[in-house]
Amino acid sequence: MSSLRPTASPSPFAAVLAALLASACGADTKPAAAPTGGTASPAKSGETGKPVADGKTAEGTTADGKNVKKVDGPPPGGDERYALQIDTPVAKAGQESSVTVRVVPKAPWHMNLDFPTSLKLAAPEGVTLVNADLKKADAKLDENTCAFDVKFTAPAAGEHAFSGKFKFAVCQDEACSPVTEEVEFKVAVK
Repeated sequence: MSSLRPTASPSPFAAVLAALLASACGADTKPAAAPTGGTASPAKSGETGKPVADGKTAEGTTADGKNVKKVDGPPPGGDERYALQIDTPVAKAGQESSVTVRVVPKAPWHMNLDFPTSLKLAAPEGVTLVNADLKKADAKLDENTCAFDVKFTAPAAGEHAFSGKFKFAVCQDEACSPVTEEVEFKVAVK
């Protein structure tokens, strides 16, 4: 008569490792759902970079040698990680004006200061942007916020629509999440 040994269920680490190995070997895996993005009015929610299978994490290191996990997808439970805010004051025709595009992380998330943060915009015909391709050095950036002041001049009155891509990353203690947020906003010019 043979003895039966109890079988242990696989550890969470083994499940993550198996999913990562399956993904690396080209096995079909279900991608993580895109995050809900921040809240902005008016703006569209963005999506993150390439998803990791089923919301799993992949490890990496920052430029200063710190180990972090990269999360491509919403955090567990689908909690929002940040709010996107766009301040669009009324502008005057022929005068330089400014719109502020800002991301504010929600606890426990904070801005990743090492990420190559950028804001690239397209202006409507006739509107001149002082700088259409803003980089991290152009931002007011700290762990609590990232804000770009978008300076422009509109030659004529009316409503002018801008669009672009805002690239940034938010982190928590053990995970970072890169985001590309599609931004759209309108400015009233008098």
